[in-house]
Amino acid sequence: MMQLRRDKIKTFEEMGVVPFGHRYEVTHHTEDIRVKFDELEGEEDGPIVKLAGRLTAKRGHGKASFAELLDVEGKIQLYFKIDVLGEEKYAQYKLLDIGDIIGIEGRVFKSQRGEITIRVESFDLLSKSLRPLPEKFHGLKDVDLRYRQRYLDLIVNPEVRDTFRKRTRIIQEVRRYLDERGYLEVETPVLSTIAGGAAARPFITHHNTLDIDLYLRIATELSLKRLVVGGLERVYEIGRVFRNEGMDVRHNPEFTSIEFYQAYADYEEMMDLTEGIVVDAAKNVLGTTKITYEGTEIDLANVRRISMNDAVKEATGKDFLSCKTVEEARAMADEIGVKYEERHGIGGILNEAFEATVEEKLIQPTFITQHPTEISPLAKRNPENPMVTDRFEFFIYGRELANGFTELNDPIDQRQRFVDQMKQREAGDDEAHVMDEDFVTALEYGLPPTGGVGIGIDRLVMLLTDSSSIRDVLLFPTMKPLASDKSAQSAARAAAPAAEKAPEPIDFSKVEIEPLFADMVDFETFSKSDFRAVKVKACEAVKKSKKLLQFTLDDGTGTDRTILSGIHAFYEPEELIGKTLIAIVNLPPRAMMGIDSCGMLLSAVHKEEGEEKLHLLMVDDHIPAGAKLY
Repeated sequence: MMQLRRDKIKTFEEMGVVPFGHRYEVTHHTEDIRVKFDELEGEEDGPIVKLAGRLTAKRGHGKASFAELLDVEGKIQLYFKIDVLGEEKYAQYKLLDIGDIIGIEGRVFKSQRGEITIRVESFDLLSKSLRPLPEKFHGLKDVDLRYRQRYLDLIVNPEVRDTFRKRTRIIQEVRRYLDERGYLEVETPVLSTIAGGAAARPFITHHNTLDIDLYLRIATELSLKRLVVGGLERVYEIGRVFRNEGMDVRHNPEFTSIEFYQAYADYEEMMDLTEGIVVDAAKNVLGTTKITYEGTEIDLANVRRISMNDAVKEATGKDFLSCKTVEEARAMADEIGVKYEERHGIGGILNEAFEATVEEKLIQPTFITQHPTEISPLAKRNPENPMVTDRFEFFIYGRELANGFTELNDPIDQRQRFVDQMKQREAGDDEAHVMDEDFVTALEYGLPPTGGVGIGIDRLVMLLTDSSSIRDVLLFPTMKPLASDKSAQSAARAAAPAAEKAPEPIDFSKVEIEPLFADMVDFETFSKSDFRAVKVKACEAVKKSKKLLQFTLDDGTGTDRTILSGIHAFYEPEELIGKTLIAIVNLPPRAMMGIDSCGMLLSAVHKEEGEEKLHLLMVDDHIPAGAKLY
């Protein structure tokens, strides 16, 4: 099919037609024409229009034919007739393929079925499409291919174009809201010698000229607060942020956030601003504050505010902030089955209890306030209770949308918080904050009382467009690269019948295999191991772990099974969703990072030139969940 299209290039050239054209004057777009000329009746003709776009359908034979043209606003019907175009031009039309980009000039009219149509009087080939579009009735359904070839996704799926138009409008509304309130939009460095402003792992790069390692920013916070020290009282930045962490439906290594800071404000005022931004965007983009997300109705204008401790107390009956010692807090956590780590103090255990018992139940808009000081290194302590800070997180549908607080402006307290964070880092928390001496120096010159907020733009867009995955609202989400042959096969599957695959040569000459065990296991003991086929319903990286992936599995029982596996170095979570794997399901639960892992997934492990290689055992998807292996 691709060769036939290339052959047509020569045919067009022999007819004097340039297959890849130049400028074309466009006077109208499809939706503009549909709205302006909807009142046409019967045989009445409208004016001459000129528009350009992609040919998406052709139907009819002989001396007349209908087609569809897709431009930035949508599709419109075209009518090609030999009596109007002439034989030579009509012959050129018959050579056109679906996907070709053309410019047309013609007169608007209504067809007998009442559809706005353009009677084409002339047309130009502007760009010959050398690859067929996905077949009409099946479209582009391969999710992985949709993300990798977003241009195809935009061509064939109109709802995708609508999502990204709404994304732009949402960002415009956020900007307008802050601009009208005297905020100044600024730009701060993406590269820094210190990765600060959040608890996250950074990406590291190297600057050749300076011969130093630099970090891609994990937040814009510390730079923006430096600007407030410098006298810019209201500042914000919308920009890309980078975190070297797991990937799932809510996380991408690079994402868009907005952070805004206001001198002489506190976290209460910042909550008002945050609520205003979300409500305003919904009203102006969707026309309502009542939305439906994944089948659940949410009223964005009905917002609750409650402290973290009170929310946990409502859910569990436990008042963690009444504890005088960490032993009391641990006992409370044990009573309600909340996992914690040795390094956690009372505040850390309270946060673990919140995440385990409250967070995912916060469906309607809720501000959770007064976070423990232990987990809030940049927030100002509450004047009435130094165990907590004047901080909030904004949750909708069980997901954090925004994080804000009254900024810590005491340089002595800030330095000690950084020291405490470094101790947590030494205790194994590789997301704990590092010491930032220059930021402490800036505070020593004086930061006015300040309120600050960070909002995840991608999550806001997900919410307002009813998108279940962050990849649905990123034009080019981060994807694991494919081998060149696999990439070519994926493109071929979307455009043409699959070619017969040649066997892949495999070189095992450098493989090192562990010696077989000399000790024998009796058959009766071995036969007690319950090997089952399991299907991956969900997979995500475990917070604060570089190695662990958390699988939610269908094991055929009707109850989801959780298994943790230390294979993140070899697989990204999204590429495993939907796969059929093999697991041992009768091992006793094993606590890992505070999560019970109920079983073990099987992998094949070997070494090549001293480097460990791992392949998760995947089997035919026709095997049902729960099938037993003998």
